[in-house]
Amino acid sequence: MHKSLNFLSEVLRTLTETPLAEWNRYFRGPQDAVAAARARGRIAMRRSADGRRDLRAAIDLVDRLLPGDPNCYRRALLEIGLDAGAAEEPLHLGLRVPGGPRSGHAWLGSGDPRGTYDVQVDI
Repeated sequence: MHKSLNFLSEVLRTLTETPLAEWNRYFRGPQDAVAAARARGRIAMRRSADGRRDLRAAIDLVDRLLPGDPNCYRRALLEIGLDAGAAEEPLHLGLRVPGGPRSGHAWLGSGDPRGTYDVQVDI
């Protein structure tokens, strides 16, 4: 498939998955939200490394277009729900004390934690 068509299809998949990921992000705790995303991701296609980069780029684009600030937890839930490989990786939640806006980060597997955290929860 042509690169731009593949990217467009990833954007469309991401847009389709976003309402459910957002509902889970707002109304379920992390363990339940991740479990729901993994259930969907287990039946999704398993992408190559290049495919995962394309998927992440599509997720990043959609994330930037949504109201409010970009959100790493939303991006992680989307990737888990859209890729079988991501569904098998641990989700890490890093938190800084005393909390507040932008005091944490979510990332998958061995990805970049973007700093140090006072508490890390792995799901």
